Amino acid sequence: MTNHTTASLRDLDFTTSGAPVVDELAALDQLVPALGDELERHAALLELLPAILDLRGRARIHAQQYERFLTLAEADPPALEHLVDIGNALALLSHAGEIAMLLVPAVSPEDRFAHAMLETERSEQYGSGKGVHDPELMQRALRQTVPVGATPHVIGARIPAEMQDATLRFDGVVLPKPGDSDVGQPEVYHLEHGPALEAWFFDPPDLALLLDQARTLFAAIETWSQAKPATRYSASRGALILAYAKLCRIGLWPARSSDDLIVKMEVKRLITDRAADPDPMRALVEIALGVGRRMARQGPPFVTVLGDVEL
Repeated sequence: MTNHTTASLRDLDFTTSGAPVVDELAALDQLVPALGDELERHAALLELLPAILDLRGRARIHAQQYERFLTLAEADPPALEHLVDIGNALALLSHAGEIAMLLVPAVSPEDRFAHAMLETERSEQYGSGKGVHDPELMQRALRQTVPVGATPHVIGARIPAEMQDATLRFDGVVLPKPGDSDVGQPEVYHLEHGPALEAWFFDPPDLALLLDQARTLFAAIETWSQAKPATRYSASRGALILAYAKLCRIGLWPARSSDDLIVKMEVKRLITDRAADPDPMRALVEIALGVGRRMARQGPPFVTVLGDVEL
């Protein structure tokens, strides 16, 4: 699919094949099983969440494709005006994947290993001043509690033998390819998928609706307080992941209207009020809001000013 001999954006050989684009955060909704009881449905979600290494692989590909987009755009600046949203789509997909890696709990040994590797990588990256987000927010987002009975991974000079394959995947030696995913699930997208990427970016989600859905999930968590402890815990955790995935999606998509900016302000207020929620989740929403804000500074059709205040 990827033509590494392409000299500029004009030389890309676009394909119209492939399924509609779906990002990692939006895809979490599709994993909720069709069970009759809301409590059971959200409790079951924890067993169906994607592996962190799968998220890592797709996010890495999209980051690489975005870097490729920038390189080709530098060689052909006039084409950038017409194709910029391909780059925007890849950037958004990459950030959604990176956020999902930290939003999805580390359950399996491979997940915990990947999270430990990620924490080490991010610490080195931000320690050298190469991080793209606020360092304090990233530090908060990286904090995760190791489940009771699990052994935390400590990354040192020697990688455990049973984690050699996981290391290759984490380091990008082994990467997913287009078509590897099941139908309807997040895929790997290259620049050559430009038409599909543009169509996806031109059709943003309804941010107000996402906020209403997140609030509905928060309200549901409150109503489950009388359920059996084990089921209540699993269902609440599943619903909380979905709610914060929606808030992160609101943050990531650049505002296209004053109404969008108002929704983003309400999200900021909401996570401030919900101080009892896990701090890493709240930090991820702030990171997402920062991404959307930076993307919106490209100018029309995006907006950053509400009244006389720049947000």
